[in-house]
Amino acid sequence: MRDRFQPKYARDIDAPAPLDDRPRVPGRILPPNPGEDREGLSPFGRLAKGCALGKSSILRYDASVSGVQDAGVDMLTVEGDDLDATQMIITLATPRVIPLAFADLQIDTQNITGELDNLEIGSEIFPGTAGPVSWPPLEALVEFGVKGARAKAVVDYIQGMTFSVVASYLRVHALVTQSEANGGIVGTSAAYYLAAFVGPGYARGDVRRTVYVGVVNNNAPSGIFAVPKFASRATVVSCDTTVPPNVTSAFLSFFQDAAGVNNVGNYFQSGNSAPPFDVPAGAAYFSVYNDGMGVNTRFAVIFELALS
Repeated sequence: MRDRFQPKYARDIDAPAPLDDRPRVPGRILPPNPGEDREGLSPFGRLAKGCALGKSSILRYDASVSGVQDAGVDMLTVEGDDLDATQMIITLATPRVIPLAFADLQIDTQNITGELDNLEIGSEIFPGTAGPVSWPPLEALVEFGVKGARAKAVVDYIQGMTFSVVASYLRVHALVTQSEANGGIVGTSAAYYLAAFVGPGYARGDVRRTVYVGVVNNNAPSGIFAVPKFASRATVVSCDTTVPPNVTSAFLSFFQDAAGVNNVGNYFQSGNSAPPFDVPAGAAYFSVYNDGMGVNTRFAVIFELALS
């Protein structure tokens, strides 16, 4: 006869016994192992439950501010456990601007509408200014990962793009990180309408991050800037306003340190070369040298990001 103190369902005498050893019937079963009680949905289906899979936000951009400016709310947030990690396609919609004078904007701008894209607004005089809208370098902060590790990258918003990440956590937020004070460009002060959404699957995207290094004098170097996160290849472009513009002629140098002492690679960019260039191992910083273009002009480096 079985000892009434022997565990009824245990594999051996040392295994823990259930608190209730009465017969198991529907509604009376042992607790499931972790993960066995998850809904019968796809990983993305579980991530999507109760989450905002896409929406818009308004970025109140002030051209006179030299620091980072961001929208008041996230465009999307998806969060699950590690078992829900899956391939997700992120789409950044074409940015739009709301034709209201900056001086007339209220503190809370999230509910205003009437947004227009670059084709719709055209060359008409923007309210409160003397000319058409000048679009600022709009960006999106993408944070993604799993429970034990997360990453983030800033990507160009351009005129809409699609790319992929693999994660169980995703957050996308609109912002502007570059200003005239740090070598960047400025745009028209206004309220910008930005939207993003996410779905399951895989996409081959052209994800980029443009870093403006300011005006570089003829035969002189720029300052030293940090290489963007996930940067894999780079192209140097000049922003010469001469008509016709001078042919780009520049060196792109990569360094291990912010002082520019330990060089790990130099590339020469000209109108006859075939960029982009691979970012070397150990490259954490970069600079641009204006190699005899004959003019002092602004430069930018367009980085391809390894996110798709």
